[in-house]
Amino acid sequence: MFKSPNDPKEYRYLTLGNQLRVLLVHDHTAPRAAAALSVGIGHFDDPLDRQGMAHFLEHMLFLGTEKFPNPGEFQSFVNQYGGSNNAWTGTENTTYFFDIAPPAFAAGLERFGQFFIAPLFNADAVDKERQAVDSEYKLKLKDDVRRLYQVHKETINPEHPFAKFSVGDITTLEDRPDNPVRDELIAFYQQHYSANQMGLVLQGPQSLEELTTYAEQFFGAIPNSGKDKPAINVPLVTDRENACFIAIEPIKEVRKLTLSFSLPPMDAHYRSKPLSYLAHLLGNEGTGSLMSVLKSEGLINTLAAGGGISGSNFREFTIGLNLTPNGLKRVDHIVTTIFQYIRLITQQGLAEWRYLEKKAVLEQAFRYQEKSRPLDTVSYLVMNLLHYAPEDIVYGDYMMSQYDEALLKEVLSYFRPDNLRLTLVAKGQKHDRVADWYHTPYSVTPFTEAQLSAWAEPGDNPALLLPEQNPYLCQRLDPHPLTDEQEAIPQLIQDLPGFRLWFMQEHEFRVPKGLVYVAIDSPHAVSSVRNIVKTRLCVEMLMESCNEVAYPAEVAGMAYNLYAHQGGVTLQLSGFSEKQPLLLKLLLEKFSGRTFNIDRFNSIKAQMLRNWRNAAEDKPISQLFNQLTGLLQPNNPPYPAMIKELETVAVEELPGFVEAMFAELHIDTFVYGDWRKDDALALAEVLKDAFRVTDQLYGEAQRPLVHLGECGTLRYEVDCGHADSAILIYYQSREQSPKEIATYTLANHLMSTTFFHELRTEQQLGYMVGTANLPLNRYPGLLLYIQSPVAGPLQLLEAIDEFTNAFALVLLELNESQWQASKQGLIAQLSEPDTNLRARAQRYWVSIGHKDDHFDQRQKIAREMAALSRAELVRFLVEDIKPRTANRLVMYYQGGAHLNLTPLEVGEPIASVSHFQRHAQ
Repeated sequence: MFKSPNDPKEYRYLTLGNQLRVLLVHDHTAPRAAAALSVGIGHFDDPLDRQGMAHFLEHMLFLGTEKFPNPGEFQSFVNQYGGSNNAWTGTENTTYFFDIAPPAFAAGLERFGQFFIAPLFNADAVDKERQAVDSEYKLKLKDDVRRLYQVHKETINPEHPFAKFSVGDITTLEDRPDNPVRDELIAFYQQHYSANQMGLVLQGPQSLEELTTYAEQFFGAIPNSGKDKPAINVPLVTDRENACFIAIEPIKEVRKLTLSFSLPPMDAHYRSKPLSYLAHLLGNEGTGSLMSVLKSEGLINTLAAGGGISGSNFREFTIGLNLTPNGLKRVDHIVTTIFQYIRLITQQGLAEWRYLEKKAVLEQAFRYQEKSRPLDTVSYLVMNLLHYAPEDIVYGDYMMSQYDEALLKEVLSYFRPDNLRLTLVAKGQKHDRVADWYHTPYSVTPFTEAQLSAWAEPGDNPALLLPEQNPYLCQRLDPHPLTDEQEAIPQLIQDLPGFRLWFMQEHEFRVPKGLVYVAIDSPHAVSSVRNIVKTRLCVEMLMESCNEVAYPAEVAGMAYNLYAHQGGVTLQLSGFSEKQPLLLKLLLEKFSGRTFNIDRFNSIKAQMLRNWRNAAEDKPISQLFNQLTGLLQPNNPPYPAMIKELETVAVEELPGFVEAMFAELHIDTFVYGDWRKDDALALAEVLKDAFRVTDQLYGEAQRPLVHLGECGTLRYEVDCGHADSAILIYYQSREQSPKEIATYTLANHLMSTTFFHELRTEQQLGYMVGTANLPLNRYPGLLLYIQSPVAGPLQLLEAIDEFTNAFALVLLELNESQWQASKQGLIAQLSEPDTNLRARAQRYWVSIGHKDDHFDQRQKIAREMAALSRAELVRFLVEDIKPRTANRLVMYYQGGAHLNLTPLEVGEPIASVSHFQRHAQ
């Protein structure tokens, strides 16, 4: 099996006696073990009168097996040993996965394997879990992604299984006379869940021999029907569904144009990747590109190429564009320009050097790929296992084996107007149909003869150019030699008024990559909501101005980001380090030569307003979370407050604002990875010159947090405009000490699975149910939340209060070994070594921001957690979490479906946000 020279893992492919395909991955450094099993069955296989069956079955397998009948047993076991688990149902696959502390891997696999050998399908669980599927369906009724997906399903060939409703609801899964759904569920499982249709990946520090034993012991008994899955023999799109314009009405304010070309399946060409080559050219964002030309005409904001759905007998190739209001009026012109670029590629774009350049980028990415979390690794390898030859499972995603011009020409031949479906998602169009399930208004209109002929012969456009050779491709691909002074933690190598430089040469991962963080704090940037909004506007304008010139660097494996935070803005560079100084120089030149073009300002302001207004259409729980952080962090205002200011900001305000912002600043820089100290110091000089660090006033911006203090129960109602109700309860620590962090973290860890099992699985209050650890400005916090289609906020609060009142007893009922195991699972998570360069850099950077100059906060928390007694945690629950004694904030929304229910009036209302922020202690 071909693997990266930078990959120390060992692999073994085998087929068990029951024809189950297995990939074993030995990683002696893995902090966790992980497993993924994928079944080649998805919603395409649903019976026509039982749509959503594959998805329902995925839910049911977690709810008890003959050997382990307790419905919540698997999740509790995995959680106890510091792991996580999940599953997803796709069109032609259903995939299950989990990770866990390595010593518990065998016991976890024993439980996991039973899903596929002897599930119970307990009748009571069937009744409850179809409610959960129905809640999941209702949760997404206002989700534009689902709404548009349904129109996609209704506008392709109705004979193709893609046309089926994939989620299921209470009606498709109901019991019918002489036909209970449980009987059909068991029959569906027995028909489709066969070992010869499955792939399994196991990864852990165990030896390959030990992993082989696990595979045979826990999965060898999965039944094998011996039947092959029948091929799909109807096309996704016929002539009837092609050459048409589909207009869809969204809920959110979007203007999205998508061109979809229907291709035959392309999986057989994974070694040469013709679509990657064409997507690279069509999606290019450099000078003269499709993106550049259409943007300069004021018609689009973004462009992406190469997406689209795919399956065993079809592949779509899409080009997606976000339009400006002007672009909405000139759709035909945009499509003409795209066909002009396709013509340019056909005539001049097929060249081996372009293929080799793309291949070099992928080869570098493969050679210097960094380790990912075991859970992520098994999740993508299990899909490769089912689609690639055994020797290509690890390498297949990166392969570009040969330039095949004939194949490229064949693929390009499908990029024709008569093989095009054009979809426009925008408000205010004419519609004559409404989609099932999600009630989306849409219309379908055939292309006119004039459109077909104009696009078939689009002519040439001299503004369009193919990309030049890439100057950012790295030549030096071996890391710098290590210096003698190999420090164990980052060192502060410059500490000047207003400027600090942290540095560390990385000496473990040994890849030619680096990360540079530059945090620019300015009190002026965050001194008011209006200034916070102006900061974000300036960030977006600078990012947009850099896009075209910096795009080749992104192609070559480098990335950059500029984002606003509670003290100002942060610039981050990552990827191959050799050309990072060149990229930084380019970004700083753009910054120093900044212009505030009125057209781009208007366009970006409109985009930001649209995005923030669209947040008002997010699911209620997301809106409550945004309002919670806005309420408690004045430098992180909620969307409605920012919208109000942004509406009146004028371009004339920005130059003076930026000057004032940079008159008082403080810069923290961290250079890490394949960097030498001298180069880091040289980079620091470049930064100091660019930001004129000579005569400013220096001081870090304050990051205020509203402290709840002795508030009792406070409540704050948010209008979310949704049928579901939602509630979010927040408990805040008064201290930042490692002991407090350990206490809150462990409380969340212990609560999470019991809370989910009790309020979602047993009481069926909603699909989105959970607890979360929420530190704000270094103060630990605990969240409990539910979004519900069946209960109002008062009922939800009562259910949560009942849970928190009783939870101390649950803790007391744990035996000593369960208590210690739960703590050890979490301590193991806390103490896990960093997986890769990026993860370690991020941890160090957070420590720098938290003034943790010894970089040992994790160890301190782990020590406190180890010392935490059960009596101390019970005392914490009784004194700080129990509703009668707690100081807490209750955010809630009474959904449209529950307006007839008793309103929530527990505790004191927050009538004025500004008064609350000023007077909370």
